[in-house]
Amino acid sequence: MELLERLMELSFWEKFADAHGSLAMFSLVLYGAAIALYFAVLKNRDLLGWFKNTLLALFTDLVILDIFGLSVYVPYRAAGGPRTILKSSESTSWLHAIVFEHKEFLAFAPPLLVLTALLLLWRTGKDYGEKEFIYARRAIIFSLVTALVFTLVVAAEAVLVTKVAPVS
Repeated sequence: MELLERLMELSFWEKFADAHGSLAMFSLVLYGAAIALYFAVLKNRDLLGWFKNTLLALFTDLVILDIFGLSVYVPYRAAGGPRTILKSSESTSWLHAIVFEHKEFLAFAPPLLVLTALLLLWRTGKDYGEKEFIYARRAIIFSLVTALVFTLVVAAEAVLVTKVAPVS
């Protein structure tokens, strides 16, 4: 009961930022499933539908994650908000000037990379495991792993900024 009361005391933007973080954590589960399915489909083509649906779910999650991230930007830039706090001190101004700006632009790459993997998968279709599509498969796994690394970097940068100046 106390937990529920504490959760209700959070501001709208704190809840929104937490939902944003939850979407990021869910994307990691989807990345793991997608990478596992990448290899599993080579052994069992019946899993191709699961692979496509997982990539579609991951792409959707990442797009919603970016939309939420853009929305959280409103309280971040508000007067007296986290941006103001970060820029007010020389010791933390680099968090906005470098880390936040880097995170802001890097966050758009993962959905595009996952979309590329999804389009390649749709293009190869049932022939996914055939030798002629080896380069398409390599592009798919490269896109997934690169998108995962970018997502992890963005998440780490977000945590770093949020620890110094949380959204309230």
